[in-house]
Amino acid sequence: MAETGKRPETALSKVRVLDLGRVLAGPYCGQILGDMGAEVIKVEHPERGDDTRAWKPPAIGDDAAYFCAVNRNKRSIGIDLASDEGRKLLLELAKNSDILVENFRPGVTKRLGIDYAEVAKVNPKLIYCSISGFGQEGVMAQRAAYDYVVQATSGVIALTGEPDRIPIRCAGAISDYGTGLWSVVAVLFALMERDRNGKGQHIDMAMNDTTMLYLSHVAAMYFKDGVTPNRVGNGHEKIVPTDVYQTQDEPLMVLCGNDGMFERLAKAVGRPDMLEDPRFNTNIARSANLVPLGEIMSKAMLTDTRANWEKRLADADVAFAPIRSIEEAYTAEDVVERKMVIEMEHASGEKFRVLGSPLKMSESPVNENPLPPPTLGEHSAEILQEILGLDGDAVQALRDNGAINPR
Repeated sequence: MAETGKRPETALSKVRVLDLGRVLAGPYCGQILGDMGAEVIKVEHPERGDDTRAWKPPAIGDDAAYFCAVNRNKRSIGIDLASDEGRKLLLELAKNSDILVENFRPGVTKRLGIDYAEVAKVNPKLIYCSISGFGQEGVMAQRAAYDYVVQATSGVIALTGEPDRIPIRCAGAISDYGTGLWSVVAVLFALMERDRNGKGQHIDMAMNDTTMLYLSHVAAMYFKDGVTPNRVGNGHEKIVPTDVYQTQDEPLMVLCGNDGMFERLAKAVGRPDMLEDPRFNTNIARSANLVPLGEIMSKAMLTDTRANWEKRLADADVAFAPIRSIEEAYTAEDVVERKMVIEMEHASGEKFRVLGSPLKMSESPVNENPLPPPTLGEHSAEILQEILGLDGDAVQALRDNGAINPR
């Protein structure tokens, strides 16, 4: 078995990342880069650390499970960025790094003296990725932004839920995770550009921008005909039928992607007559007759159990899926096969599980024995000695004056 925490040899093995991110979007970007082999140093407030460390229960050791979800493959250093000594330390670390990721509200890094303009003076090759709700400048730049807020402003919530009820948010933090992922794309592109021209650059990532892209197909249709789409619940306005149907016991999602699949579905549910009905014999016709088709499908699905429908639809090669509970989703055979749930050991000795990386690459495998999420400032002395060459007395002096975490 590979040594726990040893970074795999990949294209990012020699890349050092300063992760100043908090909560989800920034830390998720850092975690992905860490999974890909980069050395990631998580820079935190020396006393309270990342906000999500306190988002308990449940807790793993002294840290919230929430925190542990997006902070593996990192070392932690606690730095008081508001102090002169802390600012100097950050700039020295930046001088010796390739990437800096931050998601402070716009203007905070400038006030602290660690914005891109300042950092680029000490390291013009640094790639500096700023993540915010609405961009670094503009009318919304100073608006407090969380995932829920951006789901609302991007149009996502407006299209989520049943048509006759108040709109609802998506269960997952799609804005945070999506922006973290797009930030990785931007950082990797910037690394390639640096290989070409030798220069770093500033990346301005906005959660609202990336979240709007989830509705790219909706936007294209709206720009074409100017019609505001309605919420369709579990349905789909263009792929019909698509819905969650109640069976004799458990609900089942059924999706019919084309006319050929609809032919197989009609026969599987015992309604081959629908194939001769002009309301249903093409996808365009079905899209115009959602209500009567839905009534037929709902009645048909109530005639058998979910397990039997799964067999019948699988035999007919129709797209379907059971509505897995969280427990079912994380213990499903296919998920286990893909190694999407991994176990680690916290510094406290407690073993815990989180979701792993979806990256399955033949020549650049992710670390299957990752470094567990760090405790606050766990590696402060190690980082300062290793990267900046400070001795024990110098590190202790920084602890004494509050520039770094006290332990």
